[in-house]
Amino acid sequence: MTLPTSNGNTSLIILLMRNAATHTSSPGYAAFISYRHLPRDVEVACEVQRAIEEYRLPRHVAQMRQAPHSAKLGKCFRDEDELAASHSLPDSIREALAASRTLIVICSPETQESSWVRREIEMFEQFHGRERIICVLAAGSFEESIPPILKTRMVPDANGIMREMPAEPLAADLRPEAKAKRKAELLRIIAAVAGCSYDDLRQRERVRKRKRIASIAASIVAILGIIGALILQASTANQEALIAESKTLAAASSAQFEQGNRIQAIQTALEALPASEADRSRPLVPEAQAALERALLVNPDSASPWSPFYNIQAKGIILQFVCLNKLSLICMLDDTGTITIASARSGAPYLTLDLPSYLDDTADFDAEDWSIEATEKSALLAWSRNLDDPLLSFDPGIGILNWAVDNEGANSLAIAEDGATCTTARFEEGSFSCKQIDLNNGETLRTVREDIPEAGATKERFPSCLSPDNSHLYLGLGDRIIQASFNDESAGVAALSSRCLPGIFSLKYHENALTVASAQIEGEGGITGFLSPWQVNAYFVGKDPWVASGTCDMNVIGPNNQWKVLLDTPKICGFIEGENTTSVVCAAGRTFIVFDLATGEILHQKELSSVIVGLSVDYSNDIPFLPIATADGVLDAQTPSAAQDLLGLTNRTSTNYYFKEAIFHRQDGIMLAIVHPLDPQDQLIVYLLDPRKDDPVHLSLDELIERGREEVKRYEAFELNGAPHPL
Repeated sequence: MTLPTSNGNTSLIILLMRNAATHTSSPGYAAFISYRHLPRDVEVACEVQRAIEEYRLPRHVAQMRQAPHSAKLGKCFRDEDELAASHSLPDSIREALAASRTLIVICSPETQESSWVRREIEMFEQFHGRERIICVLAAGSFEESIPPILKTRMVPDANGIMREMPAEPLAADLRPEAKAKRKAELLRIIAAVAGCSYDDLRQRERVRKRKRIASIAASIVAILGIIGALILQASTANQEALIAESKTLAAASSAQFEQGNRIQAIQTALEALPASEADRSRPLVPEAQAALERALLVNPDSASPWSPFYNIQAKGIILQFVCLNKLSLICMLDDTGTITIASARSGAPYLTLDLPSYLDDTADFDAEDWSIEATEKSALLAWSRNLDDPLLSFDPGIGILNWAVDNEGANSLAIAEDGATCTTARFEEGSFSCKQIDLNNGETLRTVREDIPEAGATKERFPSCLSPDNSHLYLGLGDRIIQASFNDESAGVAALSSRCLPGIFSLKYHENALTVASAQIEGEGGITGFLSPWQVNAYFVGKDPWVASGTCDMNVIGPNNQWKVLLDTPKICGFIEGENTTSVVCAAGRTFIVFDLATGEILHQKELSSVIVGLSVDYSNDIPFLPIATADGVLDAQTPSAAQDLLGLTNRTSTNYYFKEAIFHRQDGIMLAIVHPLDPQDQLIVYLLDPRKDDPVHLSLDELIERGREEVKRYEAFELNGAPHPL
């Protein structure tokens, strides 16, 4: 493949100009320069940066860009430090990519070895698309230097199916050493960044030469006039520079807010504003004031009712997370064995627990063997599938270990509704054992051991639940339900009149009914083309059971249009209590269904945009509603009744992430969505469901600034003292 010709470059630049017409006046960086930190590539990157930042556009081009008073293209972002090894891009790089109008990739044979360059290209494409990416060839041939990700793109065929097709990126060649050739190629890059024709800039260079000759012959009087004009221009330029800086900071604040960094977004917006209404040292930019209002959650956007609230950083990749409702704490277990605890009110860090430090032997420690559970009495349990690891109970409010007992390598843990006891269960080769533990002191209250041929040795986790009186444990094993009775100390495969599908994913007991959700994932009739049979069984005491079935779509499209299957479905998500009936809510793939618990009749059913990764049952003014999160990054709230029309709820918000898992938490009367995204995997993003306000809030600039400063002070005080504070 050869580099595009001049004519080809011109046509591509014109196309880029059309695509970027709505972006050229936006605040931020003119270009983000991505390169390997090698001497040759650094030299080319610096040369390109100087050319862009020092170039002044012709007046007619500046007017076309809707910036008649700004002849400069703007600043370029060029990271001067080699990025350390990490699973995700630093926040500063993400923010710079979001605020950049163009991505310039310095290409050499070593570029293809850089995972950071590839990630920066992927992130920029997610923010702005492919059309504004420019390749600058610094060394090597086109084939060996251009990153593979830019040589192809996904294009729909005649049938609308996305296929990978060859692509020829916009490129400039800075390999020649001839000064004239390099200057021409730099001008092509500047034209692409400005979104104008190369011929326009080339003509401008000729005009500039003529003006330079004319200026040499100017008189002393003219020079004095120019000096006076320059003084005025300097004053105007200073104001323009402050305005541009404020707009850039406002854009950065908006990007931080979208990423969940609300406190940082408030701080950045404050930097973009004058110190008060009376302060004249910095112009008041409307974008900066709007950014502060958004970060302070003043007058939330009714079209996007879920607002980014904060994010929480873990030490490693998050494996599991839970919320302790009474203490308003969020606990995260990561792959380093660290449990990070943060405030659910603000996301401020609270304390950390190091699991290996509580073990006698850490030689074979693997964080993926561990699970955490929250109890109704605000204790945090940590348990392992390994035979030698203990069951640990922590008081997360003060970070101490309550007790530790022998766990025997549990496959499941179920907590009683009253929060007084928990029951662990374990499978060995041909046998089953479970024990009931007092959560106050770790004492074993009752034990059941039984030979069950179906119970093979395994380290898998299995779903389980307890009967309301804690007398029976039910556990899903394949297509069978193991029933253990503490009254007669016996256990065995439950004799049920209707069988489940081979994969049981969820069990929940409500009053006198056991509900089970299962799916056929493998084997004959299993998952095909991302579709899987699902089934919900309801078993009653003294009453015939009912069975509901269907097919669920497990298809998920993730970053870079990668397809995958989410197998953690179907699930029993909760129960809705009515005046005369009880309903059970189930999520199956991208569909949620509400059944009448007594009869199995479908009362409500809806298919969403992607696979459901989080669903809960909550109430607003005694009216049930379902907060929902789907894998494509959408947060929603559905009301499964005719009351939805009365409430007027339109609670769907699309975010900038793909979701892996989500849970919901009611905090001081408002709903929080705690989301684990696919990337970054070491963070939780928390969103707030804004209550609707009939009347807008009118705050003066001084009131906004004061509220912003108070928010920052409260957060910093929480970080310093580690004490809960108001939302």
